Amino acid sequence: MEKAEFEEEKHKILEADFLNGFDNEFVLKILRKHARKKYRSDATTFRPEKEEPYRVSLPFHPKLTNGITKILSQHGLKTAYKSGNTLKDRLVSLKDKIPQDERSGIYEIPCESCSAVYIGQTRRKFKVRLKEHRNAVDNNRANESSVATHATEMGHSINWEKVTYKKCVRKASHLNAWESMFISTSEKPLMHEDDPPIMSPIFTFTKRKI
Repeated sequence: MEKAEFEEEKHKILEADFLNGFDNEFVLKILRKHARKKYRSDATTFRPEKEEPYRVSLPFHPKLTNGITKILSQHGLKTAYKSGNTLKDRLVSLKDKIPQDERSGIYEIPCESCSAVYIGQTRRKFKVRLKEHRNAVDNNRANESSVATHATEMGHSINWEKVTYKKCVRKASHLNAWESMFISTSEKPLMHEDDPPIMSPIFTFTKRKI
C-alpha cells in the first residue's frame, strides 16, 4: 500500500491496541520486525529477467524472406537478416576444393524406368553412401535402402549415371532441414516410404515461391 495508507492503518492499530490495554512500543516492535523481514525478502528474492526472444538469422531474399519471417513470428521467433555478399565470399580460397563425391550433403537418385527419384542425405562421403545404395539394389536388400525397395517391388532399373549431388552440407545438424526442403519442393514422384525428417509449412511456402 501507499505510505499514507500505511500510516493511517498503523494509527488505527495503535488506537485499537491502546483501547485493549496493549503497550504501543510492543506493537511498534512487531511492526519493525515485519518491516525488516519484508526488506530482506525484497532484497534477496530472485526475479527472473525478461526472456529475450530467440532470433533466427536468414539471408535476405525478396521472394522468400518476408513470408518466412511471418511464419517464424507466429512461433515467437525474431528474424535478423544477413548478406551473403561478404568479403570472405569474394576472396579466392587457397585451399584445394574437395571433390563432390568426397563431400557430405544431399543427393538425388533417379529411376531409369519411371520418373520417380530418391532424395537422401549423408554425413559421410557421398561416394560411400551411393555405393551402399548400389549394393542394396544389386543384392535385392530392400530393407537397407528405399531405392532398393523401389527397384525390387516395381521391377525397375536405377539410372546411376544420372545421380546428382544437390547440396553440400558440412554441418550434420543441418542435414535434416536441407533434405526436408528438397523433398518438399520436388516436383517428381518420390521413392520414399516415410515422411521427410521435418514437416513444416515453411517448406510448402518455399515451394510456392521458388
